[in-house]
Amino acid sequence: MGRLGQMIPIKGYATFDPLKHCWIGSGFKPEMFQGLQIYNNNKIMDPIKRIAEESEEDYQTLEKILKDAGVTTHRSFLDIEKIGSLENVPRPPIAPRDHFAVLGEKLYAATGGVGGHAEILKQIERKNIEIANVPNGTISTAIMTRVGKDVYWDIHQGLSKEIVQKYYDKWTEEGFRVHMSNRNYHNDGSFCVVKPGLVVSLFDIQDYKTEFPGWDILYIDDKDWDVMSPFQKVKNKNQGKWWLKGEEENDELTYFVNTWLNDWVGYVEETVFDVNMLSIDQNTIICNNYNKEVFDAFKKHKVEPIIFNFRHAFFWDSGVHCITQDLYREGKMEDYFS
Repeated sequence: MGRLGQMIPIKGYATFDPLKHCWIGSGFKPEMFQGLQIYNNNKIMDPIKRIAEESEEDYQTLEKILKDAGVTTHRSFLDIEKIGSLENVPRPPIAPRDHFAVLGEKLYAATGGVGGHAEILKQIERKNIEIANVPNGTISTAIMTRVGKDVYWDIHQGLSKEIVQKYYDKWTEEGFRVHMSNRNYHNDGSFCVVKPGLVVSLFDIQDYKTEFPGWDILYIDDKDWDVMSPFQKVKNKNQGKWWLKGEEENDELTYFVNTWLNDWVGYVEETVFDVNMLSIDQNTIICNNYNKEVFDAFKKHKVEPIIFNFRHAFFWDSGVHCITQDLYREGKMEDYFS
């Protein structure tokens, strides 16, 4: 990669168009903690090593799923020689989705990013990248849902009226219909446009009768609390931010993560992974777990689900859609509501 003619192509008009190039994130290596005082503390390092090793195993599993489906994959990794120490990393490149958006034939990169992202950006022609001078994560396909001509963009706090107007005008001039909201949380954690005619949603996120007329809208429960019940033991200790199953009573680990890795975790108490899905095409979708209602809807609409278990989703607060960024999907600007 990197030579003319071998650069990563950029295009994205709908979340369900055939996926051909996909960016996959990564975590960290346990050795990166060498030199830190806690490196020989097994109460902390044993679970940290488990997170590191199992997360990478799962990334490789996801990469194989995509490659088997004919998708070209691209990975970003931390280079400890470049960053010097984990103390210099706000967060590993776990979730490229949170930092970038592909809309039309342009990749929008929020300034800031994290270590490892630059190596992928170097493989994209400069004319296909727009550096958006915005707070990190305020223009990304975590908060932007693309349905051909229609774009649903949630405006997060910290984004100025001038910036909002700039991109609203830009995308409108390019032919998009931009629908703005102010929910201040990620679209991909609240609803998923599976294919034309089917949306899976937590609750009444959109004015579906107006914006998705005639489509099937499947509402699912907020949480499977039977699965999450051990989380109740630790949520008061960590403000509901993260959960590592089996370590609910490990106060040393809790203190370490809350104190030193606070920027690595999210707010998992408000995340539902059942809607955080990645379409390979209109008839194939990768999901985080089995949900009978969702799978019944898939069957009705002739969608084949592939279950991918990201074992530490509740630590990273990231599902399969979060830990990827689609870089190139076939298709064009279709109007699904004309």
